[in-house]
Amino acid sequence: MAHLGPDLQAAVPGVEGVVVLGTCNRLAILLDAPAPSQAMGHEADDWLSAVVASFLAERAGLDALTLRSWHGVDAVAQLFATAAGLESMVVGEREIAGQLRRAMILAHEDGTLTGPLARAVEHASTTSRRLACSTGLSGNGRSVVAVGLDLAARQLPALEGARVLLVGTGAYAGATVTALRERGVSDLEVYSRSDRARAFADGHHLRVVTEETLPAALELADLVVTCRGLGAPVLTRELVEPAARLRQPTEPALLDRHEDPRSPAEPPERPLVILDLALTRDVEEAVGSLPGVLLIDLPSVQRAVPEAEAAQVEAARAIVEEEVAAFTRLAGGRRMDPVITELRTHVEEMVEREVARLRVRDGMVEADDAARALRRLAARLLHHPSVAARQAGEAGRDEEYLAALPMLLGPEVTSALLAGTQAPATCPVHVTEGASAWHHPTQMERSYA
Repeated sequence: MAHLGPDLQAAVPGVEGVVVLGTCNRLAILLDAPAPSQAMGHEADDWLSAVVASFLAERAGLDALTLRSWHGVDAVAQLFATAAGLESMVVGEREIAGQLRRAMILAHEDGTLTGPLARAVEHASTTSRRLACSTGLSGNGRSVVAVGLDLAARQLPALEGARVLLVGTGAYAGATVTALRERGVSDLEVYSRSDRARAFADGHHLRVVTEETLPAALELADLVVTCRGLGAPVLTRELVEPAARLRQPTEPALLDRHEDPRSPAEPPERPLVILDLALTRDVEEAVGSLPGVLLIDLPSVQRAVPEAEAAQVEAARAIVEEEVAAFTRLAGGRRMDPVITELRTHVEEMVEREVARLRVRDGMVEADDAARALRRLAARLLHHPSVAARQAGEAGRDEEYLAALPMLLGPEVTSALLAGTQAPATCPVHVTEGASAWHHPTQMERSYA
């Protein structure tokens, strides 16, 4: 995951921006790339998906990789639904919105965040907040972490007094620490093969477990939560077996009743509970068959997730559709920004030429000179529309011309012109006080994948 955004941007031609959303059970990549031309059509989309898939497969050491991809408006809809938790295992989960915002911040730090990507993520976050306020999904659909910890807590006498080992330092690791502390857990330590373990531990006030101390930490733990999801199990049967052996039934006569209270607990009261929250297993499936170990994986969590009410999900998807339509309208408007900017520049140049022709005496301009300059400017501005109107009439296209006038002049002015009445004295365009009616030029909206 480290530097994936910058590396992908450098490796794939045409990609101008990248936001990588990586959790223990999800990898989503948001790309800012030019929309394909009509001549290329879907071939350009397919080519982009294939190149990205090839890059990711090579990076992961795989022969091939198949991606689900969306483009344009479909990609925006998928992004908004994802941020709202509608594509999550726990429908309506709120954690994904925070993870998406953190992904945007990281993209900014890596230099891969573009204006279109930032606007898309910001609008997705707004959509998520609207769903949380307008539907009951955020209450009914809890997070994967919360459901998993609830399952684990049922197997432990008291979660508040449990010793917990966390494996991983990603987004879900932080959410897990928060959820555990909300449940009263204070005995926490973290293990990671990456170099982020110390920084993560310092930031969350945890103890660090090293490669050498990992076997002992497993023996002492009551609950192990894994959330790496990097494709290969970190807890193997061979590694966990010594800790599991200590949890197997032992003859009472052999038990030392004066043992250290922090030593491995006596079975069967406190089995070693392992909660694997990774989509690609962090724990070998064989670990679950070890006596003295209870393995809770994502399928177990999914089976325990409460069903979201169909009416709420339908209402949520309707909100997503509304927000996608609103975002698409705004994006369409931004595509005209370069045209608006050039139009304004052209008019300002015409004004400057007329100003240069004015005769200024003692800092003043004669009214007649100013009037002549304004008339010349008006004539120049109206020359092409007037010629085009006559040509449209001669070609029998006058209805097309008249139908286009409201877009250029506004409905109020057009109605007055066609009725032969007095046009409005002021510009009918609404301008907020202190704001400019002109937009600053921005990068045109791109396609998203």
